[in-house]
Amino acid sequence: MRFDNQVALITGAGSGLGRAYAIMLAERGAKVVLVDQPKLVPAKDEPLSATNRELQQTHEAILKLGGECLYFEVDVSQQTQVKAMVNRLLQHWQSVDILINNAGVYGACPFEHIQQADWQRQFDVDVNGSFYLTQALWPLMKAHGYGRILMTTGVSALFGDLYQVPFSAAKMALVGMVNSLSLEGEQYNIHINSLCPQALTTMTSKHLAPAIQPLFSFDTVTATTAFLVSGAAPNGQHLLAGAGSVSHGMFAEFQSIYFSEGLCTPDKLVKHWPELHYAFPINLHTCGEDKVLAWSKQSAFEHHIKIE
Repeated sequence: MRFDNQVALITGAGSGLGRAYAIMLAERGAKVVLVDQPKLVPAKDEPLSATNRELQQTHEAILKLGGECLYFEVDVSQQTQVKAMVNRLLQHWQSVDILINNAGVYGACPFEHIQQADWQRQFDVDVNGSFYLTQALWPLMKAHGYGRILMTTGVSALFGDLYQVPFSAAKMALVGMVNSLSLEGEQYNIHINSLCPQALTTMTSKHLAPAIQPLFSFDTVTATTAFLVSGAAPNGQHLLAGAGSVSHGMFAEFQSIYFSEGLCTPDKLVKHWPELHYAFPINLHTCGEDKVLAWSKQSAFEHHIKIE
């Protein structure tokens, strides 16, 4: 699979999966734009200076491969910085075909000890950062008639984990963004999907037992990423990848129980909860309107209303 003559922008590109995505796309012919936050480092006999050495190293690695590459030290949670970066980028390359929103914050904390500033930072980076960049590039992709956008979720969001409330809430917000924005993008050939990756990085090393760490190489995740930002990518889908496995996930609704008018009471819900909890078959809905229509059809039958 090749990405020749395409421009790909990756956030969180200084290290970990972001760096792996950037190198993978460069090896496959893409022009790569690296984005990561500035980092304050001490300079000898000088005040602290903002520079991200890891980001520079990713940039140097891609240049050594013979790839074309730009890098920007930007805090994606700051919309003015994002807009300025996009304007500077467009002075070099006139379009962006691929956006990988990989930048994120991770930390564990019992719910009662979560600080408002930490909660806000989680959403500023993961949700607002993804929104700002996606919105900044959206008109370009619409005008070009092509775009591939990837949001990054996480297993703690999709399935829940102890002490992960801010992370889980922010990542699930991105699932909702994919579900709705993919409908807007369809007519412009802009496909938006999410990936739930699991690989051995500095961020995840403390949560993977040493015996299984070798299983979580980057290979499965980078291959899935390539698929999701390619011309063959689906739209509005959620994939999970790690340790050699790739799967497709989505919100599923179990079979509903219909109560005639006036007969749905709290006591009846207590009584029927065991069958509501696992009531097959499972129903899959393409969008919110599809679910509303399903509700309407069930109720309309009792009320003798004909729905076309």
